[in-house]
Amino acid sequence: MRGADTPRTDLFWELAGLIARIPGLSQQLPLRRAAESFTEHFGPLDVERSGILREDLYATLRQCDDYPGGLRFYLDTLGSGRTGILAWAAVEQMYLRLYPETLLTPDQRDELLALLTSRASATPLGPIALRFLPFLPPPPSDDPTGKDAVAQLLDAFEDALLMPDEAHPLLSFVEAVAVRQPPLLEAELRTWSDRVAPRLGCPRELLRRVRAREAARSGRPFEPSRLLVEIVAHPANPDEYQIRGWLLAPGEGPHSLLADRRVPSRPALEETVAVLHQTVLDRLGELSAGLRVEFLLPRALLWLDVDQFMVRPAGSVARPIGADHTVLVRSRDRFHKRYWWPALHRRLAWLESNPGGVFEAPAVRYVAPGLHPPPDDLLSQLRDGDTPFCFVLLDPPPYDGDLAADPVYVLLEVGIPAIVALRRRGHHADARPQLWNLLAGRLDALPERVRHLRGVGSCSGGPAVTLDLHRHVTLVWDSQDGLEGAEAALGHPPTGGGHP
Repeated sequence: MRGADTPRTDLFWELAGLIARIPGLSQQLPLRRAAESFTEHFGPLDVERSGILREDLYATLRQCDDYPGGLRFYLDTLGSGRTGILAWAAVEQMYLRLYPETLLTPDQRDELLALLTSRASATPLGPIALRFLPFLPPPPSDDPTGKDAVAQLLDAFEDALLMPDEAHPLLSFVEAVAVRQPPLLEAELRTWSDRVAPRLGCPRELLRRVRAREAARSGRPFEPSRLLVEIVAHPANPDEYQIRGWLLAPGEGPHSLLADRRVPSRPALEETVAVLHQTVLDRLGELSAGLRVEFLLPRALLWLDVDQFMVRPAGSVARPIGADHTVLVRSRDRFHKRYWWPALHRRLAWLESNPGGVFEAPAVRYVAPGLHPPPDDLLSQLRDGDTPFCFVLLDPPPYDGDLAADPVYVLLEVGIPAIVALRRRGHHADARPQLWNLLAGRLDALPERVRHLRGVGSCSGGPAVTLDLHRHVTLVWDSQDGLEGAEAALGHPPTGGGHP
């Protein structure tokens, strides 16, 4: 630790006393062997013997320290075979007082010093550092914002208090500075953090969390977290549900299971989702911005109006969950049937290679109201193509229990990633042009446009409100990150189906 006031002479004397008390080291043989090994590597130890063990050890340690790395070598040799005992741990602690470990190597420190010195002039370091340090060192009077002031600030971080489950304050400080810099300097500071994080004991996922937090505090976009909710209906009682929920943070595995319960009714199901939603908001705090909610549903529940489940964030008014967050439906059947995944991957690859693809034919196919294409015709038409990517169903087929006769099941099998379904019956002639206008744009941004429709529809006052489109649109959206998220949370399920 920096700032220790004990004279080095006293520390060497204490070190000699600790060694003298270790069983076996009061004998001359191990001391002579350590001295001989030292002589072979560094040079002779010319120590005048007094016959008093502690005094002789003190003189030997001081002379070993005259050689660069000599003291460390002598202790390693002397402690061979003894490093696992408690008494030797005290020796190592005393060595750290003589040679305190620094946070950074000289090269790392010099690089960071240069980067921080070249920061944007509108970025004062003091107010940022005060978020991570209890006080600031007094800046040099001749240059209160220059290189010497930055160097003093880095020295202060040597003794910064490290909190459990938090990144080292120095890393948090660097990320807080980086997010306020021009793109090139921001990238250089983040590259520095990536290299130094392992030395400071910061796992990659913790560093990502720090970056997201600093981006949120500065109003910058960041990769959002996801709430994955699995709902299935009980086979003997369709009004009884099993619900499970996980929080998926960027770059991390799923957090512990947040909910796993059977509920006896639709109101109880909505209440459980509301409680789960509040739990996630409390856990994420400021990182809840952009939270995406994904419902993993079997075919029997695919059109369940999960986006209209009411939530009540603490201290605020109740509102549909889809008004606050992007709500997606993931197909539980498709997740369970991994042999369907290649078809989905093929169509997702088409969108990746056509990033400008828009919400229009041939990427989007509209199914007229009252028309339910025969499953075998759909299979023969769609099994080998890259498009369409999305189907729009203004009269979505209900599930009657016969999967073999279900055209929606075929759409899932052939890998259609996106299905827009209008849950409300009637008004089909008016709904199609309105829905098309509202969802027009890039296909890869379709989830965000649906969220916007749900969030502002009730305030827009246009024809879409007359048709209540904002309250009756389901978006089934399967993607690679959805499959990976479900697999991380649920593991590799042995079977599929719509029931537990």
